[in-house]
Amino acid sequence: MIRKIIGIAVCLIAISIGSHAQELGIELNGGLQGTQYQLQNGRTMPLPGGSLGLSYSFRLGRNWNLLTGVTGGVYRTQATLKDGDVFTYDQVDDAGSAFQYNVKTTGYKETQQFIAASIPLLLQYHTAGPRTQWYFSAGGQALFPLNDGIRQSAQQLSLSGYYPDYNLEVSNLPQHGFGTINRWTASQTVALTPAAALSVATGLSFRLSRGSRIYTGVYLDYGLSGLKGRNDSMPLVTYSSADVSNVQANSVLKMPISGQVTLLSFGLQMRISFGSAATKAADRRSSRQASPVISADDSAFLQTPILFGALGETEILDFQKSHLDDVVTLMKQFPNIRISIVGHICNSGDGTEKMEIGEARANAVARYLQNSGIRSRRMDVSYMHESDPVLPNNPSANYRNRRVVITVE
Repeated sequence: MIRKIIGIAVCLIAISIGSHAQELGIELNGGLQGTQYQLQNGRTMPLPGGSLGLSYSFRLGRNWNLLTGVTGGVYRTQATLKDGDVFTYDQVDDAGSAFQYNVKTTGYKETQQFIAASIPLLLQYHTAGPRTQWYFSAGGQALFPLNDGIRQSAQQLSLSGYYPDYNLEVSNLPQHGFGTINRWTASQTVALTPAAALSVATGLSFRLSRGSRIYTGVYLDYGLSGLKGRNDSMPLVTYSSADVSNVQANSVLKMPISGQVTLLSFGLQMRISFGSAATKAADRRSSRQASPVISADDSAFLQTPILFGALGETEILDFQKSHLDDVVTLMKQFPNIRISIVGHICNSGDGTEKMEIGEARANAVARYLQNSGIRSRRMDVSYMHESDPVLPNNPSANYRNRRVVITVE
């Protein structure tokens, strides 16, 4: 399964590169990043962690992108055991006698931390709009972890042995491995294996400049396969006949009391994306070769205001539609130009329009152009929050304030 995911990821990255992906991004995630698994006589919880990566976006359609890349992250988990529980194992001492090895803990906890690289494969939907967009991403990722570093501690370890052949309990012979250890600490590593996880994210994106956006939202990564290669049957600490202080620590991950270990991460994410420089340069070269430069007269024609009727009117008047049809013709003739569409409102003695009217007017013009074959990415749509009169001292010209202005960027 992991090999198939890796193969798909490599193929999609190659396709994206060969097809001039639109965005190269830097992504930062932070939150609770760790693992989850069932632990008898204890509990586990993910700890704060984070990840940093490079993302690559390939446009599939007007509102759809394919996201891939590579990410490196730090994942941390804390496991604790219930005080007073006794773990019993069959052991043989240095004299060859069989006994039951009893380990009782007080204040036991261990912190598990590993670093992993991941390759995401996400399908992203985003709303239209030049400035603010809502996005939702879903897919999976392949996770490639390094060994899990374990730090263990306990307020007290009580190690004793019961010899059933002699009906004898031994608890105070430290020179033979039985006794009490206070403020015990240890460290070790546990081998992990590659795994697959489900990934979802949602939030808002904001335009920073032409060709760059910032994405902010929340994410969730949920493991679909285990990170631990096999189920071990090791004791919490291995018996040492030499001395009680020589016991060898084993993580709860190596004990039969722990279940399948899977990824669990959730928190906040931020991604800054930049348009592909190579694609922009190629587009500019293609535009210069395929399209002439727009003349000053044509540019002035595009900037002729689109007027609306009465106060509160947001429907495009029929005689203005013919002008917009000419705008469409010019924009198709000059495919290298972008335009800015700004909606205006009127503040006169007859009444004051709300700024939402200006927004609706701008959207109506943009929608008309889109329905006529002009792509939304060639338009920046906005509106004025206050009235900007054409002739401030001429009330008879107030109708000219109810307008949409188109300018060439």
